[in-house]
Amino acid sequence: MMKHTGLHNLEADRLLSDSLEGFAEASLFPADQLTKVPLWKKLWNEKRLEKLLTDLIDDLDPHMSELAGYAEDMDDKHSDTVSRVKQLVTETLKEIDEKRLLFDRPFLTYFMSQGYMDVAEHFIERAKKEDPNLKNEEIFQALRNVWIMNSLQLLWDQPLTLTSPMYAYSMLYPYTDNFLDDPDVSGDIKEAFNDRLKLVLSGESVEGTSVKETRMFELVGDIYAAFPPVKYPEVCESILLIQAAQIDSMRQCGEDELTKEDLLKISFYKGGTSVLADAFLVRGSLSYDEMLFSYQYGAFLQLLDDLQDKDEDAEQGNQTLFSRLKLNERADDDIRQLIAYIYSVNTKSASDSNHASLLKEVISQCTLLMIMEAVGKNPGTVMAAFYKELEACSKVRLSFYKKLNDKISTFIKESELMS
Repeated sequence: MMKHTGLHNLEADRLLSDSLEGFAEASLFPADQLTKVPLWKKLWNEKRLEKLLTDLIDDLDPHMSELAGYAEDMDDKHSDTVSRVKQLVTETLKEIDEKRLLFDRPFLTYFMSQGYMDVAEHFIERAKKEDPNLKNEEIFQALRNVWIMNSLQLLWDQPLTLTSPMYAYSMLYPYTDNFLDDPDVSGDIKEAFNDRLKLVLSGESVEGTSVKETRMFELVGDIYAAFPPVKYPEVCESILLIQAAQIDSMRQCGEDELTKEDLLKISFYKGGTSVLADAFLVRGSLSYDEMLFSYQYGAFLQLLDDLQDKDEDAEQGNQTLFSRLKLNERADDDIRQLIAYIYSVNTKSASDSNHASLLKEVISQCTLLMIMEAVGKNPGTVMAAFYKELEACSKVRLSFYKKLNDKISTFIKESELMS
């Protein structure tokens, strides 16, 4: 049972209820907003994407060892290499946009023009300096959250920046999330950690029991230094909410079989509160409509994560909307509803600025692409008819997304081995 005891400024129960209600009502698959792409065009796009990626990898390869050196010491002697790598990546993304190989509109160029790559570089540099032991996947997990905050900055016509509390929060929750999801850590240890973290989040001084725990508590201090709880109580409460949601999500790893309704509530609560906290750290205070959009944004991103992690969750006994499916069951209806919900949440309104209007379109189409990628990676998730329906609206065949990802992953792994 989800409890919001002591959290009185935020309408947490209403946000969860309204978000779930919106999901239940979002039954209309947005076929009228999706353009069908003929097979010959998909094959043409695939050929050009593959060539662009091959050329990029060939061009990047000579720079990878020096780039690894930059990641180690972060000094200026590698600045020319970093600039060259950024130039190569930027040119490739621009060409993908110009040829409309993934999207009909230049979304990738838009992100770059707004400063996404600059923020990412700043974040990675700081993360590497402050914790050299962080793995690349942990850094990029945290960077994803920074980019969500950046999208909220654009939505509300703010310049893209990386503030200290944005950095601290983005680093904090991969630490805690990964710890709580670790099947090798006992429930008692997790519970004791959560008790200590709650005290810290409530403003008390607690000594960490390990180097990593001490670092987590320091990150909380960095957030509250920028947003003192007395002046910004909702910021404090939003962070307490995500911790409560993480604790509640531990039920997914339990032996008791959860219902579909339970799993939806857990995912909405966890995802919704995460981006709600993002939003408060971007803006400090929010209207209810702004809170609701942020909550729903986080909810559908969490469901997308659940879809992408379906097999891994099933192997680890982690119950989600998608991992719960039996061998003979398919996720067609759930994925249809998820897509409908994404487009419903991102419906444009007359009050939207140009940035907000474009960003909603970006979010809808980028998340749809990620759903297509997840289905292409695991086609048995859906029936053949729905697979074809999704593929008809994709710029490439769904199976091609896995091919692209595998090629990029292989290059990154080989580069890490060489460094």
